[in-house]
Amino acid sequence: MTDKSWQKIIIRCPAAVDETIASFVTELTSNGVEIIDDNTSTDNSIIIGYLAASDPTLPDKLAAIRTYLPELARQIPDYQEATLQLDSLADEDWHRKWKESFKPFHLTDTIVIKPSWENYTPAPHEKVIEIDPGMAFGTGLHASTRLAMELLENHLGDMVSPPQSTLDVGTGTGILAIGAALLGCEDITAIDNDPEAVSAAKKNIAANNSVEKIETSSTSLDELTTPYGLILANIIHNTLVEMAPSLTRLLSSGGILIMAGILKGEQAENITEIYCKNGLLKQKERSSGEWSALSFRKP
Repeated sequence: MTDKSWQKIIIRCPAAVDETIASFVTELTSNGVEIIDDNTSTDNSIIIGYLAASDPTLPDKLAAIRTYLPELARQIPDYQEATLQLDSLADEDWHRKWKESFKPFHLTDTIVIKPSWENYTPAPHEKVIEIDPGMAFGTGLHASTRLAMELLENHLGDMVSPPQSTLDVGTGTGILAIGAALLGCEDITAIDNDPEAVSAAKKNIAANNSVEKIETSSTSLDELTTPYGLILANIIHNTLVEMAPSLTRLLSSGGILIMAGILKGEQAENITEIYCKNGLLKQKERSSGEWSALSFRKP
């Protein structure tokens, strides 16, 4: 028993979008969530997640949820906006409870995400990424991570050989960087401006025997000068818009840029317009639910 406390997040939403919202909250909190039936309505569900009350980014993360819910409502016709309720919770056995809800799962047909405390025996065609999220963003449950990894697999499969260098921007727990290493990339730079993410990524990279392939740091985009043949950026729309000049500058001629964390429709169209104006050529787009991932090539 400790005196640590948690912010309990309770979201009531239509059952049709409960998994979508649950995956968003899981990625945002890096903690397990529960989806339970709403006894007041058979058409609704209740999603319960948690954030450490001591987390300095707590206000920002709660603001992200408050922004996401109405934005989701605007994206889906006839969708009733979900409601957010906050409560407090003592630590007790919370940590054990959320770990029990995080089990091995397929991120793609070949990539399996395995929490560090679970056992998993892969099939011959499977590659396993072992993850301990800590307090960083990225368990792999969100659709944007899956879409980015699918595009990564797809583009690397199209190449005669892996790119000489790869950059993972906003690496979080390091899932995409580790996935790139498993898929044959050698010289990988993974950056994040969150110290918790850098710490978690380094631990996960070591656990996946990828230290020799991946260098992780809090280096900013502006400090990077060497071009990369492959750039991965699973962040959010507004940040990707701000990064357009930097990501375009850092992409080598013929290089591939893969972006996710983008809502399908208006956001995807806006990203396409902006990056094409920066001189890139759109290659592929994948969507799942309301989320999209895009790839571009530099001529």
